[in-house]
Amino acid sequence: MTFSRFIWKNAFRNKRRTALTILSIGFSLFLLMALLTFMDTLLNPVVEDDSALRLLVTRSTSIADILPIAYMDKIKRVRGVEHVAPLQWFNGIYKDPDYQFANFGTDPAEIFNIYTEQTLGPEAKAAFVADRRGAVAGADLAKRFGWKVGDKITLTGTIFPVDLDLDIVGIFTADLNENMLYFRWDYMDEALGKPGVAGAYVIKATDPASVPMVIDAIDGMFRNSPAETKTTTEKAFVLGFISMLGNIQMIIGSIAGVVVFTMLLVAVSTMATTVRERMREVAILKAVGYSRNLVLALVMAEALFISLVGAGLGICLGESLRLIDLDRITQGFIQKFDPGFSTYAAVVAAGIVIGLVSGFIPARQAANMSITTAMRRME
Repeated sequence: MTFSRFIWKNAFRNKRRTALTILSIGFSLFLLMALLTFMDTLLNPVVEDDSALRLLVTRSTSIADILPIAYMDKIKRVRGVEHVAPLQWFNGIYKDPDYQFANFGTDPAEIFNIYTEQTLGPEAKAAFVADRRGAVAGADLAKRFGWKVGDKITLTGTIFPVDLDLDIVGIFTADLNENMLYFRWDYMDEALGKPGVAGAYVIKATDPASVPMVIDAIDGMFRNSPAETKTTTEKAFVLGFISMLGNIQMIIGSIAGVVVFTMLLVAVSTMATTVRERMREVAILKAVGYSRNLVLALVMAEALFISLVGAGLGICLGESLRLIDLDRITQGFIQKFDPGFSTYAAVVAAGIVIGLVSGFIPARQAANMSITTAMRRME
């Protein structure tokens, strides 16, 4: 009998216990994989090529506070600003209150000059500019609700005490986010009684070198005004928004560490029970000439095999998340499950560590035990 067959036979001698151990390791490492992937998604948001040129202007006190719409004309005159548009989060609901999607009031003539990765046909752009109630939706969002060009929809207000009746005049495509809806800021402003405010302004700078100067110029312009501004790059804005949730890295890292440590304790207990049941066999192996190191290696190899099978199961379970609509489940917070190489490496490394550590403790005990002591224990 070869060593590999010997390990296989021993591993599946008690099929129920081995299956439960593999499932336990698999689900634990699946959770580890999901946590690391979500943490990486939150801390390293994917950015487009033009993202380095985009800036967000918000109120210095809070992103929830509003800015006068009069600021837009002043921002346009800042040197280095190529395009600027208001962005007002409306948080409207369409039919299903359990599914929320991003919907913004903006400038139809400028928004697609800023977000160039979002592609909208020229006819749809013209219709968006011409129709006061016009709205354009991302392809995924339109597919979800069955929207077509020419459809009329109503967004029910949640933050604002108005409902907006909109005409779908176009559907845009994008590489990353197609679950958004844009409508005209001036139509929303009119429905609200013309307060003349916007939640933020999005800017596209002329070139990367001008970005620091634009930031200083805008914030300097409105310093000591009733509504001071805070201008940041798009990536910094996203990371700042995420930071409001707390120290994500510490929280997720702590949970992942507890999961792996708990699974390690379970695996050590299981392997200790397994080896304890085989003391007579260990004595026989030593009696027929198996060395201490070989006995140690056989037991550790069995534990490592079980742990790696569990790691493989955990990765398969993780890959199944690609089939789930995470965008809907997380309300657009996480759009898709896309683990990186480092996540796969961490899961495999955790599986190896669990296997080696859980196998070493009982394996060392078995390897150091004399033949007579092993036989006496079984008696």
